[in-house]
Amino acid sequence: MQLNDKWQGLCWPMMDFLRCVTAALIYFAISITAVAKYSDGASKAAGVFGFFATIVFAIDFYLIFNDVAKFLKQGDSADEPTAHKTEARCWGQGAL
Repeated sequence: MQLNDKWQGLCWPMMDFLRCVTAALIYFAISITAVAKYSDGASKAAGVFGFFATIVFAIDFYLIFNDVAKFLKQGDSADEPTAHKTEARCWGQGAL
């Protein structure tokens, strides 16, 4: 769909980072609730799959965080003006 080209006002790396964090928190909370509140087998299985999804989102969060940190370190060169660096980060320019 190329949404990053259509909606250029959003800071896409940060949006992806926030998506991973919120998904991991939501899956973790629902998994804890499913395991703690209900005692049937289906709820326990749902909790286990929820914990697995939490781990997958946490790994995605870690990988995205490393990519964003590497991108920000790469963009901190002294010859580039600060306003242009901030604009490049949030407009999706550069390698991520």
